Amino acid sequence: MIDTVIVIPVRLQASRFPNKPFAKIGNLPMLHYVFNAASKSFENVFLAICDQEVEDYCNKNNLPFVLTNPNHISGSDRIGEAVEKLEKKLSFDFIINVQGDMPFIKKEYISSLRENLSNYKMSTLACPFKNKVEAESLSKVKVEVANHENLVAKDFSRTLIDTSKLNKSIFHHIGVYGFQKQFLKEYISQRPTKRELEEKLEQLRVSENTKIGITVIEEEILGVDTKEDLDTVNQLIQDHG
Repeated sequence: MIDTVIVIPVRLQASRFPNKPFAKIGNLPMLHYVFNAASKSFENVFLAICDQEVEDYCNKNNLPFVLTNPNHISGSDRIGEAVEKLEKKLSFDFIINVQGDMPFIKKEYISSLRENLSNYKMSTLACPFKNKVEAESLSKVKVEVANHENLVAKDFSRTLIDTSKLNKSIFHHIGVYGFQKQFLKEYISQRPTKRELEEKLEQLRVSENTKIGITVIEEEILGVDTKEDLDTVNQLIQDHG
């Protein structure tokens, strides 16, 4: 994947979990653990950062990073600035956006995102819901897919509108993305749509006009949104260590 860069946005200010990138997973801060997971099988992995403390850590530990504006509204905007800076020194056509709180990101997930970019301008992941209760939670984003041979996103929503489609054509969306480089630039230059702002889902700016390739994986990639999630992750690492 020499034509691809993996960018991991890292930001210290988070209302639900302040200083989260430095929360320890095993013996490493989360930002370092996720970087290691993404770079086990791939070159050209960079952290997109905006905090002096993170910059100091990266310099001390030789982690490749791109310094970005701290005032970006969205993670995609931060990725976009990082890409602008990276393309001055690297040649690439595709970007994989790995979230900085996903310690269990795997090679096959990243590869799938990249493979879909051969056919689609943007790609993302989904998985089955565990049950109807989980699917009805507004914090769990739903993606409805069409075309079962080559899955594409039909719609994204926080509301479960049709329970009969659950885990048939409506799945749990996982916020890891792939972009064709030129498309990412076009995407972040567009104004947010009305529905995007209402649902607080950036991908709605795209899905109304552009096909998004979907890969359905077996289960959710456990992320760290709370300190309870962090305890769960560390217990899993300990159990499988």
